[in-house]
Amino acid sequence: MPDNLPLSSPTTTRSSSAHTATEHASYNEKDRPVSHTTPATSDDSAARRHHHDNSDGPPPLNYTLKTKARERWIILFFTLLFVEAGILPLILFYSLRWGAHLSITKNLAIITSLIGTVSGFKVAQRSYLLLLRNGHESRRPIGAGRWGFDFFHLLINIGLAGFFVPLIIGSSLTPANVPTVAMALPCFMLTMCIPMFISSLPREFRLPVRISSFPPYHPLPPLTYTLVEDIIAVDGGGLLEFRQAWRHRYEASRVMRKLLRDLGIFWGLSGIIVAGACIAVAWTTSSDIGYGIGYGIPWLWAFVCTAITVAWVHVELERERREWHDVVRVHREKPLHLVETQDDRDAFERMMARRSESESRVGRAATLPVAEMGSGSTSPSPPEPVHVPRHASSPVHVV
Repeated sequence: MPDNLPLSSPTTTRSSSAHTATEHASYNEKDRPVSHTTPATSDDSAARRHHHDNSDGPPPLNYTLKTKARERWIILFFTLLFVEAGILPLILFYSLRWGAHLSITKNLAIITSLIGTVSGFKVAQRSYLLLLRNGHESRRPIGAGRWGFDFFHLLINIGLAGFFVPLIIGSSLTPANVPTVAMALPCFMLTMCIPMFISSLPREFRLPVRISSFPPYHPLPPLTYTLVEDIIAVDGGGLLEFRQAWRHRYEASRVMRKLLRDLGIFWGLSGIIVAGACIAVAWTTSSDIGYGIGYGIPWLWAFVCTAITVAWVHVELERERREWHDVVRVHREKPLHLVETQDDRDAFERMMARRSESESRVGRAATLPVAEMGSGSTSPSPPEPVHVPRHASSPVHVV
């Protein structure tokens, strides 16, 4: 051995080797792309944000409809929709028929020309929110690409096609066909209620296309799960944060899973029966009766089912909270195994960064007067971030 080489003791050599191995492992763990299954329900940022100790109660959704702005927009939208597709067709049909004594063809042509403004605006608004508006990446489904729509967007377009096709065909005939026009709302009901009922049956369904946050050929939950996720995330402003919170709640709560399945069967089966009855009445009775049934009964069904659903949900949520510690009956994990991409991670981090910055500014503004009343030399410091441990539940495939 050359004399100028330093000598190392066995202990030093082992320590150096162990330190090198530790650094190498740390480097690989930090920088190596992750492509295997990781034991977390959501991506790292979402897990930190939505961590919840299941022993304390159901995972919170961190969302409420009970704000003045949201309640105002909900009331405004559904009022306009009810006027456009419920009150207006009924008032115009009978007033033009028996008051102005117009022919059926002119009568239905006028009605058809006035229907579609509210629904068309809503579809255009959703397209803008999902594709173009700032923060659009935080509204898309988990794992969806740049141009990925949610499933509710596709379903509502199919439903509107089911509504407008009989409406346009029936009013464009000479003379106009009233039973065909009266089928518009029942056909819309069928396009929504048939998949809702089928998806809520107690069996596993897989489709070759993406269903919102669920990739192709993935086991699907009831359609009610997807509708709640998509509507609140996009139209209600819940964004990606609500999609993750909703996912955690569904995975953790057996009561929530049963509630969504029961609601899907309730809405789906009752809607199919009511729509079928309306279509049968439209073709077997006089034009006046058939038209009134076709445009009146679907709205009555919707109002009654909504009232029942609100009361039902309140009862089940109270039962979920009361019986949460009964692990066998309530807290039973059912992982969804969603596939998340790096875009989802980046979008979630940007959204949380913007929210944290906004909350910090509000906190500094709130503490500024208190600081000025004190010594005057101490500037208010932003609130310290709260470290929340990582939540581990269902496996997630990260690509």
